Amino acid sequence: MNKDKQSFSPKNRRMERERNQRRKSIIDIAERFFLEQGYERTMIDQIALEAGYSKATIYNYFESKDDLFIAVISKAYEKLFQTMETTFAESGKKQELRTMGDAYLIYVDKYPDYASLFDAGRLSLGIKKILQKEETSQSLTESEEEFRFYQLKIEKLMINVITETMNAAGVQESVDPLSVVMALSALNSAIQELIMRGKRTNHPEGKSKEYLNVLFTIIDKGLKHYDD
Repeated sequence: MNKDKQSFSPKNRRMERERNQRRKSIIDIAERFFLEQGYERTMIDQIALEAGYSKATIYNYFESKDDLFIAVISKAYEKLFQTMETTFAESGKKQELRTMGDAYLIYVDKYPDYASLFDAGRLSLGIKKILQKEETSQSLTESEEEFRFYQLKIEKLMINVITETMNAAGVQESVDPLSVVMALSALNSAIQELIMRGKRTNHPEGKSKEYLNVLFTIIDKGLKHYDD
């Protein structure tokens, strides 16, 4: 039988569908444990027991606990990208840095649990591992590929916004937009803390938005006068 035809047979499609369902179920259970207990206290044995699978079965889908964590993070990044894309589409104005602040505020308000995972040291380690694999031409796991897919989509969206800002100011030759994205990524924790602090002290959403507008206005003006 032709290999291509065999790969798309009803039986193989059913097996692939069942595999994806099992994998999603494991990720959903792992997500709950990571959010409730944190990375360090979460054990693969717990996830396997809750999922009704053996530990060996979990490792058939994920090479390690780190890999399973990255699978959960990829869901968080998918939601972040969707939130940013929707916010820009509904803004009714040209893309600008302050709209990114609005998008992140909406995201943290709608998905506070996912946002909390971004501060995990494991995320930085996971990204470092992925980049090292890419530099040495090693294959990424399925979880890493999913994460990288949404990470690059977010990065591209941010580059577009930053490029528009710099083009409008006539300073597009002054700095690489990707360098600005990398610099802004270092502010993620500070931005999240700004928003979460407002939630903890019961500040109205408008106040947190005002704080973010101040921050992104400073960044925006700094970009527009980068070569002054």
